[in-house]
Amino acid sequence: MAFAVTDANFDTHIIPESYIQLRDIPRLPFGLGLMQPEKTAGVFSKKCPIALVENDCVIVTGKTLLEAFDRLEVAEFTAKALISANSISEPAPINEEKIAEIIKAFNLDT
Repeated sequence: MAFAVTDANFDTHIIPESYIQLRDIPRLPFGLGLMQPEKTAGVFSKKCPIALVENDCVIVTGKTLLEAFDRLEVAEFTAKALISANSISEPAPINEEKIAEIIKAFNLDT
């Protein structure tokens, strides 16, 4: 929630498992889920299983409840890692070339 209530960037390009499980996480404006649920639902896909809702919550999806919970745990761990790393120095994200390799290796572009 620290990332939902601040302007801090939740960068999943920091840990390979984070990118594999979460991909890039969009930020949705506060109240979108209640005011426009169809638009909110339209954000989610196989390539976008999670979203941060500003000042509200994180929404996680999955094929099963266990998969959604696993993604939530990965998001929590990633957030903790980002906060801890920032106390030492600026985290170094995985570069786009390596992200492309991860996408290819794990067949994430389908």
